Amino acid sequence: MKPTLRIVSELYYPETTSTGYFVTGIAEGLAKIARVSVLCSRPTYSERGQAVAWKEEHAGVSIRRVRCTSFAKDWTPGRVVNMVTFSLLVSLHALFHFRRGDIVLVLTNPPLASFLLGWVIRLRGLRGIILVHDVYPEVLHATKHVRPGGRADRLLQRVMRWVFASYADIVVLGRDMAELFRRKVGENAPITIIPNWGDPDEVHPWTRAENPFARAHGLLGQTIVQFSGNLGRTHDIEVVLAAARRLRARTTLRFLFVGYGGKTGMIANATKDLPNIQFVPRQPRDMLGPMLACSDATLIAFTDNMLGVSVPSRMYNVMAAAAPLVALADERSELAQVVREEKCGWALPTGDVDALCTLLEYIDSEPGRADAARRGAAGRQAMLQHYTKGAVVDRFATLITLPDRS
Repeated sequence: MKPTLRIVSELYYPETTSTGYFVTGIAEGLAKIARVSVLCSRPTYSERGQAVAWKEEHAGVSIRRVRCTSFAKDWTPGRVVNMVTFSLLVSLHALFHFRRGDIVLVLTNPPLASFLLGWVIRLRGLRGIILVHDVYPEVLHATKHVRPGGRADRLLQRVMRWVFASYADIVVLGRDMAELFRRKVGENAPITIIPNWGDPDEVHPWTRAENPFARAHGLLGQTIVQFSGNLGRTHDIEVVLAAARRLRARTTLRFLFVGYGGKTGMIANATKDLPNIQFVPRQPRDMLGPMLACSDATLIAFTDNMLGVSVPSRMYNVMAAAAPLVALADERSELAQVVREEKCGWALPTGDVDALCTLLEYIDSEPGRADAARRGAAGRQAMLQHYTKGAVVDRFATLITLPDRS
């Protein structure tokens, strides 16, 4: 008899933002071995405003959308209201409709939902699995919303320890995140590492001359340094802009920013003064592959205090595109470890603008471009071997068929 898997995620199909994309892929993959239902919101991110049914079946998964608010995510008060209404409604639904023996997979975002659902799991005797995309309250330290060691931080630490103790299994995205959880929850915490994946069919290498994204944005005949995806507070846009400023006289080198987030205004302002910077808004899904492949070096730059807090999902599709990675991150981070182990780019210390400029000058040379191409090819090979959707779904399938560890 197939197990019943209940997934609770604010973001789900048709959302194409990373969380929605990955949770959808996991649910649809597991539908082959389990009865899978999803409790989610209406689209509030990339597909906000799209007409969707309150209940539907899609790719073998039963979807139910709760009637919570769906304010634009960039309006902070509205985002808070969305979090509260979603969390309350999914918890009430779970309380009255989930049954003993069900397996419940819950996302850490929004954190209020994982807290309330922890109570439901305890009350109803359910087996809970929590999938950690961001670690709270540590991510609030990095965004400067909560002061480490302060009263609010101490309260949140106690609350989140209780939350994680409510779940039989904790799934994290990388080794640094697993180590952080061992310090938070204890050495014997039921932690499983399952990374995200890249899509080698949707994202693959392109020659620059044939690349439709490169042709549309005038990116032929230049060395392209790309920063794409979330341009938010946890990403060190400042160090990239500082490098662009120093290298402004190097006319063959172009800094390309693609995406959206809290620091897009900073980038837009920089384009007025720096001719080597180009900003392009978030691209539709069908342009993701050409956009990622239009890069001689793709930067992922974290601010300080991000060790173990988040693992950038986009690195796997960058690898699929055969674009070499330049990681400005703690050397112990999953990102830096993958770059070193797979020889798919370069790992630099956070905030090191001198090292970044030296590396980019090298990449903007004939031997540097050849080296970058070799590292990019190694990244795609590693992604095909270790970071595919099938491999990730298989790990989740193994987890949900294991005996309850609570």
